[in-house]
Amino acid sequence: MVDLKGKKALITGASSGFGADFADILAKKGMDLVITARREDKLNALKAKIIEKYGVGVRVIVMDLTGFDAACSLYEKVKDENIDMLINNAGYGMYDYFERQDAAAVNRMVQLNVVSAMTLANLFVKDFAAKNSGWILNTASFAAFNPTPFYAAYGATKAFLMNFSVAIRTELKKCGKNVCVTALCPGFTDTEFVETANQKRSKLLEMVIGRSYPAAEEAVNGLLKNKPVVMPRFMNRFAAFFLRFLPRSLAAEAAFMSIRDKN
Repeated sequence: MVDLKGKKALITGASSGFGADFADILAKKGMDLVITARREDKLNALKAKIIEKYGVGVRVIVMDLTGFDAACSLYEKVKDENIDMLINNAGYGMYDYFERQDAAAVNRMVQLNVVSAMTLANLFVKDFAAKNSGWILNTASFAAFNPTPFYAAYGATKAFLMNFSVAIRTELKKCGKNVCVTALCPGFTDTEFVETANQKRSKLLEMVIGRSYPAAEEAVNGLLKNKPVVMPRFMNRFAAFFLRFLPRSLAAEAAFMSIRDKN
């Protein structure tokens, strides 16, 4: 059992969903927190709830993490606080035919999902490697395993995060560094993701959607065991296994049929 009491975690995208769940789970384990997102009211409400329940230290940083400069700015704000764990959770998706999506909006999504997460990982992994201790959890997606029509750019960002996570985990392991890196790859989960992406909740989606808190607990446990990838729920793991045997074109067509808006 890893003792996290008195250590400190930085959680991005902490205002709701997985981010808020991670905050609760890690505070329960005794970690102090730095939580960041754009919505100050939700962060402050989460801070008050965490302090009341667990009595740990919580610092709120309100900022938009889109892009390299924002990630560097966040690192500068916390680099002297001896961060032990980075939870790269900030990100979102955009649902539609790619040709209908605004290029600037797609760019902002890629900047947040990829550039910000990669930059924070690069900055913090140096600190973790130097002290030979630390954890990095990157929130990817089931979409990382499959070309995903209607989420073409989003799915590509999550494929990047998953492969990036496994690659740097392998580097650290082979160099004998006691730094754990894990990619969380959930399927559709009952967070704000679907609404933010502007996807309608179909009957099929309602049937397969999962709960976020158990998935977040599984992710944290997997991170502490240095698992390369955590994919909550058997149905997701079975689907990902099955997809290995399909040509990518057929896998993409299957995804198209399953998540397109029928209306």
